Amino acid sequence: MISVIRGGMTAALQDLDVTTNNIANASTTGFKKREASFADMYNSTSAMGVGSHVGGGVLTTEMRVMNSQGNLRQTGDVLDLAVEGQGLFAVRDATQPNQTFYTRDGSFSVDSAGEIATNEGFKVLSAAGMPITVPARAAGFVMQDGSSVSVDLALTNVAIQPNGQVAATYGTDTVVNVGKVGLATFVDPNRLTPIGANLFRENAQSGVGDLGAALVDGRGKVHSGALEMSNTDMTSEMAKLIRAQQAFSGTSRMLQAESEMVKKFV
Repeated sequence: MISVIRGGMTAALQDLDVTTNNIANASTTGFKKREASFADMYNSTSAMGVGSHVGGGVLTTEMRVMNSQGNLRQTGDVLDLAVEGQGLFAVRDATQPNQTFYTRDGSFSVDSAGEIATNEGFKVLSAAGMPITVPARAAGFVMQDGSSVSVDLALTNVAIQPNGQVAATYGTDTVVNVGKVGLATFVDPNRLTPIGANLFRENAQSGVGDLGAALVDGRGKVHSGALEMSNTDMTSEMAKLIRAQQAFSGTSRMLQAESEMVKKFV
């Protein structure tokens, strides 16, 4: 009996951990709430007849990531990107070139190498799986004395289209398409492995990330100048928190009562 009660307390504590983590990240950009799944355990016994089963407590089966859409907040910064619909941004750490990570946090900027990157320095990958470079200068042509002359032009503007196309403008009207921001889709994105810092890693259950262009093969739309906020619903999470606290309190009292009964029998 004590093992059954202890299992209930462990499940309640895990539920509390998940819920409090969701609440703590309610204002975190691109955060996806977690949800704990539980299952009943049964033990076979012959004491109550052939094929009889008795309850063995509760087991935490998995911690799932819930990839429902979060609200979009306008920022006005062209390199702040949000995804409306399916897909995650693919990013890569220069120190782990063979490992791709995924995120819905589109707080990007251009780093010292001229590449679009996350706040942690991870390179944002294009639909072709390569870093996207926005050069500070580019060659252009102007008319002088009736002939076209090659000149060195400075970057004056960057625009990102809903399909992820990054267009850099040099000088007044020289536009260069430098790449398309890629989006990755999965067989089951809810089973991606969270590794912290709003990053996820693929696994056997989620399937391998299928990287491609936005608005193609069911991938969502890219919004420039906006960020996706957390999908945590505070009202729902507070209700879950109260339920988990009550479950832990109830199993604690059961454990105390069971301990007192054992002492009396001994």
